[in-house]
Amino acid sequence: MFYYKGVFRETDNVIYFKSDVSLAQNDVVLFGEKKYFIESVEKEFLLLQRVGSIVSVSL
Repeated sequence: MFYYKGVFRETDNVIYFKSDVSLAQNDVVLFGEKKYFIESVEKEFLLLQRVGSIVSVSL
């Protein structure tokens, strides 16, 4: 189990959560209807950016 602290650029908003898998930079995490892009990872500290929508495409 991995425990993380996520913060948002230029805000005081902080979220704490746990994950069964290790998270890395450029991953997207889903919390119900909300989606967050991980801009950077430093140990258990994540810099998050809110994502509007995710679109599936095929190549």
